[in-house]
Amino acid sequence: MTQIGWIIIPLAAALLHIAHSQGVPSKAVIDYCDAREANSCGTGECIVRHTGNRCRCPKGWMGVKCSRPCQDMFRNCPIWKQQDRCSWTRPITPFFGDNCALSCGQCENVGVQLVNPLPPMLENIAWIVGRWESKTLSGERFPEPMRGGYREILDVAPAEMPAFDRPPVNITVSAISLDGTELYKELGFMTSKPFNEDTGFVEFDKPSVGDDKVGIEMVSTTGLMTIEEGIVKGKSMRLETVYKKSMKGAWHEYKESKRLLRLIGPDLIEERVIYTNARGDTKKWLKRYTRVHDYLQDFTPTPDPRSQPRPIGFGV
Repeated sequence: MTQIGWIIIPLAAALLHIAHSQGVPSKAVIDYCDAREANSCGTGECIVRHTGNRCRCPKGWMGVKCSRPCQDMFRNCPIWKQQDRCSWTRPITPFFGDNCALSCGQCENVGVQLVNPLPPMLENIAWIVGRWESKTLSGERFPEPMRGGYREILDVAPAEMPAFDRPPVNITVSAISLDGTELYKELGFMTSKPFNEDTGFVEFDKPSVGDDKVGIEMVSTTGLMTIEEGIVKGKSMRLETVYKKSMKGAWHEYKESKRLLRLIGPDLIEERVIYTNARGDTKKWLKRYTRVHDYLQDFTPTPDPRSQPRPIGFGV
C-alpha cells in the first residue's frame, strides 16, 4: 500500500480540486410516490428509497399509482438480467428496476400487458396519451387553416421503444372538412425531458427546481414541417414554434404560433392558440377535444415469450 500511496493520494486530491472548481455535485432523485399521501400508489404501498420512492404494487401491476400491467419496456431486458444489471446497479440507479420490472423480478405478469407501454420517463405526459376528437364550425386550425368547419382526430400513442436514445410518443393529426372537400394530415412525435431525470451522470451546480421540457416535431401533407418546444407543468403544456420549413414552391398561411394544451376533465383537453399568419395577422382561438380511446387502458393478452423476437445481443 505504501508503494502506491504516492499515486492514490495525489489522484484523490486532484479529483477533489476538480469537484470544488466545478461546483456542488448532485444526482437526480425521482420519486414516483409520496409515503405521506394515503393513495399515492393507488392500491399499492409507497416504499421510501434513497434512489427515489417507488410503489410496491399488487400482483400483476407496476409503475406510478400501480396503474400499469407488469411488463418490460425494452426487448433487451432479458439480456440485461443475464448480465446481472438488475442487481449491481440497484444502489446506483433505479433505471433497470423501472424499465425492466418483469425481468428484474420487481413484479409478476398475470397474463395481460399493454401493446406499447409508456416508459417511466414519459409519465409527465401520460395525461395526453389517447385518441381525441374535435368538431368546429370555424376553419381556424394549427398548423394550416381550412376553408370552413371540420372534424379533427388527434392521436397520441406510445411508440415501440427504441434500442437507444430518448423514447417518443407518436402523433397523428387528421382533419377533414365538414363538406368532405379538404383533408389535412400531420405525422410526427412528441418527447419529454423531465427536469429530474436520471441520466446516470453526476451534475454540478444544478438548481433544485426547474421545468420539464417537451418537444413536438411534425410533417404535414401540405408540405410543411414544424418543430415546437415548451414546458410541461402538471396536466398542461405550453408550446412555441422554434422551427418551420416549407417544401420548395409551396406557400403556407402559417408563420408562428404559441399553444397551450391542458386537461380540463378526465377525458377533455382544451387547446388555446395564438397564431400569426404569413401576412402578419394574429388570431386567437380555443378548441376542445374529447378522448374516445385511452391507449394506457388498451390491455392485450401477454404473448408466449417463445414467440417474441430475439433481443439485440449487446448492452445499453
